[in-house]
Amino acid sequence: MTRHLKAIYEDGVFRPLEPVEIAEHQEVSLLVETTDEAQPEADTDMPIWEYAAQLMRDIPEDQLQALPTDGASQHDHYLYGAPKHP
Repeated sequence: MTRHLKAIYEDGVFRPLEPVEIAEHQEVSLLVETTDEAQPEADTDMPIWEYAAQLMRDIPEDQLQALPTDGASQHDHYLYGAPKHP
């Protein structure tokens, strides 16, 4: 089961901000995303393509492969649901 929970990190422990229905001592897997520094700092000397690669580095490869390859030419279809044009 996958759930999105907000928590506070205090004294080496993640403390949920809402009640959770998990058994005591049950092992879980955490994906930690901080709210204060979720995006990398832009280096003013960094080319835009390197910055884009830095933003995408944590996206799993299978999700990248599932992205459409015609996004630029069919943007109205993907953004607004318009029929694809030839």
